[in-house]
Amino acid sequence: MSRDLTLHRRNILTGPAMPLAGAAHGWLDRPGLVLAIGALATAFLAALEIVSRGSNAAGLEDIHGVVSAATTTLVMLLLARRPAASSLRYRPLAWSVALTGVAMIVLDIAPAGGLTVATTASNGLFLSGGVLSMTVIVPSLYRRLDAKALAATALDGGIVFAAGVTLMLTVWHTGGDVGGIGGLVVPILAAGLFASAGVAAIVAFTLRATPAFRGVWSGIAAVSIVGLSWILWVDLLFRGQARDMPTSLLYSGGILLCGYAWMTWTDDVGGSARYERIARTLVDWMPIGAIALCVAVAALPHAQIQGIDPARAGTAIVVMLSMIRQRLLIVRERWASQRLAREVEERAQTMVSLARLERGNTLEKTAARICAQALRLDGIDNAGVYVFGPSGDVVPLAVAGEHRPDDVANEPLGAVRSLHMRARAGLGAWTDTAVIDPETAIGPLLGEAFAPMRCDDRVVGVVSMGTTGDANARRLAGRLSTLTEFGVVSAALLGTMLADHWQLAETRSQLESIIAERAFTPVFQAVVRLENRQTVGFEALTRFHDGKRPDQRFAEAHTSGMTVRLETACLAEQIEAAAWLPAGSWVSLNVSPALAAAIVPLIATLERADREVVLEITEHVEIADYRQLVGALDLVRGRARLAVDDAGAGYAGLRHILELRPQFVKLDISLVRHVDTDQARQAMVAGMAHFARNAGCQLIAEGIETEDELAELVRLGVEFGQGYLLGRPAPIAAD
Repeated sequence: MSRDLTLHRRNILTGPAMPLAGAAHGWLDRPGLVLAIGALATAFLAALEIVSRGSNAAGLEDIHGVVSAATTTLVMLLLARRPAASSLRYRPLAWSVALTGVAMIVLDIAPAGGLTVATTASNGLFLSGGVLSMTVIVPSLYRRLDAKALAATALDGGIVFAAGVTLMLTVWHTGGDVGGIGGLVVPILAAGLFASAGVAAIVAFTLRATPAFRGVWSGIAAVSIVGLSWILWVDLLFRGQARDMPTSLLYSGGILLCGYAWMTWTDDVGGSARYERIARTLVDWMPIGAIALCVAVAALPHAQIQGIDPARAGTAIVVMLSMIRQRLLIVRERWASQRLAREVEERAQTMVSLARLERGNTLEKTAARICAQALRLDGIDNAGVYVFGPSGDVVPLAVAGEHRPDDVANEPLGAVRSLHMRARAGLGAWTDTAVIDPETAIGPLLGEAFAPMRCDDRVVGVVSMGTTGDANARRLAGRLSTLTEFGVVSAALLGTMLADHWQLAETRSQLESIIAERAFTPVFQAVVRLENRQTVGFEALTRFHDGKRPDQRFAEAHTSGMTVRLETACLAEQIEAAAWLPAGSWVSLNVSPALAAAIVPLIATLERADREVVLEITEHVEIADYRQLVGALDLVRGRARLAVDDAGAGYAGLRHILELRPQFVKLDISLVRHVDTDQARQAMVAGMAHFARNAGCQLIAEGIETEDELAELVRLGVEFGQGYLLGRPAPIAAD
């Protein structure tokens, strides 16, 4: 339906009305063309008026002024259709120009000379238009100033206005006191119009608006020209003279310049270093120039108004405003100096505190040291170190001083506060002085500041400092740089430890899941007597469902302190599955020294076995206390025989065998591989066989893969063996 409607509209436009519609659309998009045509028409009508001057062609007088006003008004309305073109409000500007155009029409029909109702109305319309335009221009510039510049510029505007009123009142009355309302209102309003242009110039210089013959600078010049033309008209009116041609042309030119200025409006910052110096000089010397102007005016002959000397009164006001401005600058400079001194002192305290920071042997101790040093800073009553967990939670590592009741070390914060903290930390340092949500309430603190800790381009937590004092709370925002330094140093101290902590937590979580879900399967590999290849037992092994190598998984368990739990879970599954092994065969279970020393879970596992058990004690993990391990194993010797696993590949060598007194010694695969061709390996195995016979234990060779290796091992006196040649590890199928 919409497509048919679109095609219908296209068909209408392709008909006879298309040229007219296209032309109208082109005019709407080209206000510059409208302004150019209007300027040409204004120039043509002005030329006709000059040529016909003194003739009876009275209908040509001041028509160029109406045309120029209408042109600029139309340009304003066209620009209003394009709101993205500028930040100015074009419709009020169009009304302001239109009011001056109506004022021109009223002046055309008014009697020449003298003060009449018509001339008074035209003056009111003209003045209203000027005031309306400046209420658009000045605020559009002022809103870009910061608070400090706004106060200074407002005083500058007051100084300019006071100096302008002083000048206008004094000069106005030198030609005689006209009395009445015009004696005071007209010069004051005229001064206000020019003062507005002056204020706009001051703001533009303060902003360092780009110097160009367009935009803000053309607008200021245009309003000044139009205002000057109005003042000249009023002066002629009070003198009883008719309007002259130069004044009318001044108005038309100023109005067209307004259209050009608003069409090219820009207040972007720019300019050269020279322009920077000029702008700063003009702004700084403006009060002195205003005072000099008032002094010069006071020296001119002038009349009093109602017994008051306008020059003296105006000069006094300008001097007073200048003193206030100067005092404001001095106070600001003093505050800046005090703030700088305070920042230097705080920075020195910070450097001393940071120099004392040292990494502890745990995350918590390191965080506690950071908090302790933060509390040494002046005005800080609370400190905390919060870390962001991988699951989205926020956990306080340490808190000190006047902290919230719900801030407990190693206890996650509430969901709302955690979300707030993580979201703000990504944006940089911040302060919290009032929080609406009860869960994020500050509690005894009147203010709290936070700085993110970054490590490897990501936020790993925040450091906080709070205060219970009202004055210190107001200062927190200015101390964010100090707090940020604490965040940087804290991240350097905690970053690596946090990474290890998170890795450990993730590993523990994975192991917890594996244990809870029994995400592993027991497999068994046959152990045979080498002479006749008779199966005498099976070694129980574990295969994890995620495909990770068992040695890596058990190494992770050792690192994360979960060796006993993981091995106990695996042994329980192996004992249960071993019930389906052939009768008369023993089962060999791999046991770490940690599980053997724990003894209680090991004995509980052995009690569930329905056959003889051999405990293989691996020597890949260094044994710190043989006496404790031997004492624990003595408690299970009646329930199981012992074997030393991977002999020749671990820490202890023969000491392992001598201390534990096992019934079996398992030769590591590194001794068995290529034993049929390597004389050094043959000598080592022969020596181990001789040692085993004298020590009262038997050898089991691991990793036999060829017949030649098996034959050589038999020749060297090895009794038992296992390997791919004799049988691969496989799960037991329950019958």
